[in-house]
Amino acid sequence: MQTGIILAGGLSSRMGQDKSLINSNVSRLANELRSAGCSRIIVMCGTAERIDLFDEECVIDSKETLSESLYDLISQLSGKIQLAPCDAYLADADLFSKIDGVPTDDLGNRQPLLAKFGTDNQLRRSVKISEMFQDIGSCEGGIKARNTNTPEEFKEILSHLN
Repeated sequence: MQTGIILAGGLSSRMGQDKSLINSNVSRLANELRSAGCSRIIVMCGTAERIDLFDEECVIDSKETLSESLYDLISQLSGKIQLAPCDAYLADADLFSKIDGVPTDDLGNRQPLLAKFGTDNQLRRSVKISEMFQDIGSCEGGIKARNTNTPEEFKEILSHLN
């Protein structure tokens, strides 16, 4: 079984608006994850107040940091896991099908929040996402693996959307 986990609990303070609600991206990502073979989709929505924002199965963050909450959720699952941050506006089923590890975007940045890995992989327990996925190898992701944190970055990404 392959589980898709969409990360949609952040405050989006640098973006100035809730990134998970832009372009209905959580619903779009859920559909792309299903097309790529995920039979279960879970949205990590942050707080209980955000559960009603999403149509998918939601879980609230169980710990203080995203890394600790994600580790806690993954420890309850088995099989393959495909992560998808809500700000991966270019990620699609084609990208998800090709990921094997932590993808590197077109700027050379590792994107651990788009990682695909088995629950038998040894993730490091850490408060930092980068450390958590340190032992998972990299793979090619290209521009589709790029995330978006500011209005300027989103404007650039919009030029690539169909």
